[in-house]
Amino acid sequence: MSRAMSEAGDSPVMDEEMARLRRPRSAGEPGLATGAAASGSATAKAAPHPGEASEPGESDSGESESGVPDSGAPELGEPTPASPTELRIRRPADRGLVGVVPVDPVAVVEASVLRARAAQAAWGALPARERSRRMGDLRREIGRRTDEIADRIIAETGKPEDEALVEVLMVLDLLRHYQRTAGKVLAPRRVRTGWFPGGSARIHLEPVGVVAVLSAWNYPFILSMEPVITALFAGNAAVLKPSEHTPFTGAIVPELCEAAGLPEDLVLVVQGAAATGRALVAARPDHVHLVGGPETGRAVLAQAAPLLIPVSVELGGKDPALVLADANLDRAARGIAFGAFFNAGQTCVSTERVYVEAPVYETFLRSLVRVTSELRVGSGGNVEVGPMALDAQLRIVEAQVEDAVARGARVLCGGERADPASNIFLPTVLADVPEGARVLTEETFGPVVAVVPVEDVEEAVVRINGHPMGLYASIWTRDLARGRALAHRLRAGGVSINDTLSHWAVPGLPMGGVGESGWSRTRGHEGLLTFSRSRSILVRRGRGRRELWWFPYGPGSRKLTRALLGWHRHRGVRGLVAMVVRLFSRELR
Repeated sequence: MSRAMSEAGDSPVMDEEMARLRRPRSAGEPGLATGAAASGSATAKAAPHPGEASEPGESDSGESESGVPDSGAPELGEPTPASPTELRIRRPADRGLVGVVPVDPVAVVEASVLRARAAQAAWGALPARERSRRMGDLRREIGRRTDEIADRIIAETGKPEDEALVEVLMVLDLLRHYQRTAGKVLAPRRVRTGWFPGGSARIHLEPVGVVAVLSAWNYPFILSMEPVITALFAGNAAVLKPSEHTPFTGAIVPELCEAAGLPEDLVLVVQGAAATGRALVAARPDHVHLVGGPETGRAVLAQAAPLLIPVSVELGGKDPALVLADANLDRAARGIAFGAFFNAGQTCVSTERVYVEAPVYETFLRSLVRVTSELRVGSGGNVEVGPMALDAQLRIVEAQVEDAVARGARVLCGGERADPASNIFLPTVLADVPEGARVLTEETFGPVVAVVPVEDVEEAVVRINGHPMGLYASIWTRDLARGRALAHRLRAGGVSINDTLSHWAVPGLPMGGVGESGWSRTRGHEGLLTFSRSRSILVRRGRGRRELWWFPYGPGSRKLTRALLGWHRHRGVRGLVAMVVRLFSRELR
């Protein structure tokens, strides 16, 4: 199999930026690091989902936050040393220093929540349509600074330029979608009052207040900006804690909001690792939004529960694909390769396990291997698969592949690093993976896809639904009616038929899962509801002295209650007759 590896280097723009970042700067000089600090924020570490922060108190690399002084660039394959006072960010491709970000102390985190709460009052009081109008300036500012945003994403994650640009595009699409729909979604809604005459009832959606966003490194702009802008459309303020691995991308979020003319302190960022995340929750925001793994989700929920702070979570996935015998196998192979290897597999909705009906199993494997072997890998230029962002996650991927092979799986392509000293893991196809292999039971979060033959659809459904995670899934078939029917049987928050990942390009579709993938929803109408609370207002004209059901009780109140019970019992014409009879009869026991 050919394993083409691009030797193209970084763009001149990024080389100039990296050179600028490496030279000493004064505290007031513009730059990525000073930009982070200037936002007046503190950043916490994210959560342990492979794409996020780790267990509170530990970094994603598995190192504690005790802090090890940085002694120069570590060798490839070694974790970047942590520090309790600063974050040293290095490029995944070559370990070149991107910059240094100070860790915000607890006092700054607490003050950020208070400042955001003060700014939210006036913003939340604006009509939803006025907020939407002002958010248009943010959309234009993001569009104007697309290249700058993409450069920060590439520097911190190493992903191909195409994928960095997609992050910006998805945010712009969501902004435009909410500009068009937020006013309608958040408008007061009238409901019928039933047997209550002479009144009106309405449901009003109101902001919750301050939303704390614990973001992730794998899509540092999307997973930071999207919950922030959704919170803003709903009338909230936001305090963002980016992952400690991508603080510069996170720092641009409040910069963009400020440049767009949004109120001062409406969006703030706090920088740091796990301790900063705990401090942010302890500062009592009104809502916490987390993108992390199940263990981190449990830790955040445990901290928020005594404070009665609502938490929304997306906790990763182990997304399956189901290839039926009647599928267009060439399309299925290309789509599954895209779903498995986009962003080097570091995506919560990556296709990680594939169940193929036995009659087309070998044919599908040949197509998938051919497509995978054509992918270009490297750290710059025209490549499809870039380096993995975290050394610790790369070692997890290697361990899962080794475990699968030891259990009898076949490596059809990839299965190793592009170079022993590299953190680029070749796109890997594993065949005949047995039940119980770690690559089928644990989230991989890397460029590996496990393929399993099944006798029929029923076996596939059982295997798919047997996993505790249920984020997204894909079904590949020419029979669309059958595909739609199967989609309702899979334990997943969303299902694509003859496609994968593309649902993210439809901003009206909600994002979220079931089981250990979490229960919350972002994007779409549901995203606005996540960051809103309802207020019910019932209005009575108040013309009479009292209502029949008020004190004191007596024959009249009992007649009314029994009449209503008679109507509920029979309904229709018969129920109406029963109600009238009871109203005009003597009191009955």
